[in-house]
Amino acid sequence: MWHLLELRRKDFLCMIWVALMGAPLMSIAQTYPRQLIKLVVPYGAGSATDLLARRVAAPLSEVLGQGVVVENRAGANATLGTTYVAKSAPDGYTLLFGTTQTHAVNPNLLDNVPYDSLKDFQSVARMFNTGTVLVVSASLPVNNLEQLLAWIKANPKRANFASTAYGTVSHLPSAYLSKISGMPMTHIPYNNAGQLMTDLARGEITMLFYPPDGVKAFIEAGTLKPLAWSGSKRHPQFSQVPTMIELGYPDFVFEAWYAIFAPAGTPPGVIHHLDEALSKVVKDPKFVQDVSAGSSVLYFAQASEMDQFLRAEVARFKRIASMIDKE
Repeated sequence: MWHLLELRRKDFLCMIWVALMGAPLMSIAQTYPRQLIKLVVPYGAGSATDLLARRVAAPLSEVLGQGVVVENRAGANATLGTTYVAKSAPDGYTLLFGTTQTHAVNPNLLDNVPYDSLKDFQSVARMFNTGTVLVVSASLPVNNLEQLLAWIKANPKRANFASTAYGTVSHLPSAYLSKISGMPMTHIPYNNAGQLMTDLARGEITMLFYPPDGVKAFIEAGTLKPLAWSGSKRHPQFSQVPTMIELGYPDFVFEAWYAIFAPAGTPPGVIHHLDEALSKVVKDPKFVQDVSAGSSVLYFAQASEMDQFLRAEVARFKRIASMIDKE
């Protein structure tokens, strides 16, 4: 009997402890937000990710009635800022504007990533989506993907592809295509995007997968030719360009998605409040118009849907990473 009473006493004390520990989190959820919110971007100011984050921050501030400031913490393949948020207090005042690279690519492709994208974060919402355009020089004697692969096969010593860095959205599609097509190509990374475009237009670079904003002007000027789109659906601004899926590669989907994350342990009430605020932002006609003017497509998904999507993406990129050569 004494042992039974002691066990009940311990259970009772445990319940009190849990209640006391949970009280501050409940309080946070009920009064949130009451101070400035930091939206951390793990890339430099002026980058595509930074510009999208700033598009969200302003209207989100209006809906929440509290300031939302973008803070750039670039470096180490975007792991610097991502790790900073992972280790921040789970109170809803430090959020991450994360990407495919931060949460699906880096954990699978890089060694010793100091965070776990599934365990250290709580999804808030998915916001945007975009793919990349496969472009070649206008001087290259090819007009579609089939002809490009035939040219590469006939010119193996000249075949190469460019990127802005290993593991980026401009690297992975080309590296993956090289593997699945059985066409070895040399990877040439560039630090200077301007030089990359110059060399590509001259025909010194065979091919490049690149975000639309970076190549649209060259396509319109006739110096580059678009051959394929890496997204799951055709892009509105490149409706004449077929997807890789349409061209016979059903698993070929490389999209840069952008989502907002909070540190793991953030109160569900805070996540719900942010989720609801963002659902109002994406319904605002001015916001929709601003987004449609750029190359990214509005793709809003609330927390639970984003969680499921992220798990699938991590698994998918684990398979892709196993096929990509380490550099």
